[in-house]
Amino acid sequence: MNSTLIYFLLSIPFITVILGSKIRNDNQKYVVKSISYTSYLSIVIVLYSMELIDELSLVYTISIILLAWPISLYTEKYTVLNRYPSYLPLFIDLFSLSMITAYLSPNILGLITAWTIAELIGFILIGLGEQHSIEGSTRASQNFLFISALTFELSIFTLTYIVMTTLTFILGATSSLEALTIPFWILAKNKIEVPSILASLLIIGFIAKSGLVPLHFWLPSAHSVAPSPASSLLSGVMTAMGVYGLLRINMIIETDLQPLIYVLLTISLISILYGGLQAHMQRDGKKLLAYSTIAGNGFSMILLTYYIYTGDIDVLIALIVSILAHMSYKATFFLDIGLAEQITGFRYIHRLRGLASTLPISTLGGLLAFLSIIGVPPTTGFTSKLLSILLTISRFPDPLVLGIFISIILFIVFSIIIGLDYVKIYFGKPSIKLDQRKTLLEKNLLQQYCVLFVGLTNILFTLSILLFNRFTSYVIIYILASPLLLVLVYLINNVMRRET
Repeated sequence: MNSTLIYFLLSIPFITVILGSKIRNDNQKYVVKSISYTSYLSIVIVLYSMELIDELSLVYTISIILLAWPISLYTEKYTVLNRYPSYLPLFIDLFSLSMITAYLSPNILGLITAWTIAELIGFILIGLGEQHSIEGSTRASQNFLFISALTFELSIFTLTYIVMTTLTFILGATSSLEALTIPFWILAKNKIEVPSILASLLIIGFIAKSGLVPLHFWLPSAHSVAPSPASSLLSGVMTAMGVYGLLRINMIIETDLQPLIYVLLTISLISILYGGLQAHMQRDGKKLLAYSTIAGNGFSMILLTYYIYTGDIDVLIALIVSILAHMSYKATFFLDIGLAEQITGFRYIHRLRGLASTLPISTLGGLLAFLSIIGVPPTTGFTSKLLSILLTISRFPDPLVLGIFISIILFIVFSIIIGLDYVKIYFGKPSIKLDQRKTLLEKNLLQQYCVLFVGLTNILFTLSILLFNRFTSYVIIYILASPLLLVLVYLINNVMRRET
């Protein structure tokens, strides 16, 4: 009964966006889209109040809705001005809603169903970008399908086999299918013992989905060739599903953790090094962001490894905040570089200059993302880095924790380098004349406000800590400091505009 109610409620936003795609009037479209996402937000809160979903699903779904809503509005103008097919906004909405549903799903059946739908739509969006792009890979969608999607399906089939053959007997489910509908929090109380070989098959797909070395080949081409709204969702939301999936699996299985911990630590460290170095060498703005996603997910996987090792709730909070930080600044950057490419015709960061003057409103969002990635307080990026450092220092001189600490420091260094590489696009003399800038400002006003709204999540997402009743004193300081950061960003933006 509970599952039926959940999926009935979740069908409402999907139906709304499908019907709304037939509307021709722009303002009416924006209203329908807003109704769809706000209704989903209301549904999430109702389900949590009825104790049908847990805190983990609540935090992620609310956060992704706050990102997907402005991305959806941004896509309408982006589609017209970049001459994409008229069905792009619908596929972006379906992609967003499928991923939200995957994070929201309270059981394995809902997770794998929504996730598979999202995979198929992601494949379509990347293929659409291939047809439209003149400089991206023409095999990105194939790589996405065969490396990311198929390895994920391998892990999902393994998980389904384990659950259907084990839990039917343990929990007395009347059928194998019923075992897949058992909520995660019940599964966590009846952990399944899994042999190491099956555990390896379980994690391989989620590692590929996160774009970690050595299963990272699909990510740079897919994220750089896809339409920018799709890139923001692929990088910010979809790759995080790999870490989320492993987190859920860790909650419901028991296996020999020692080799798993060292494998994940090694893979994560190599991903941070490889992703950081490759990002620093890129001139293509979207490829820079794509490679930095490998490093960012490596950092999140480091914290997941630490959580598996310790079981500490504070480490879990640091992990959640790190994923939210990566979601927010990466979604902001991809929308920002997409808008820059839209008005200039290119996205090479060594040529892009003066965007603070050309796109003053979206620059505010981009600066917030920049401050988050380099770790300026009180952004979500700073919060995740601070918590991770404090929580590792507290467990010195454990050799494994020392390795985790070194990995975190490396990620912080690369984050600062990548942020400084990217932020140059706001400075200098614009390549667009003053009269052209005024025209562009009018055409892209809604898109700029969407980038700004997504940029604000780089501060807002820190509030997720409140759900766990931890670090209360930090949250108070954060609330007091946030207005000061906003004023600082506004002043920096004004100074950059005067210089141009």
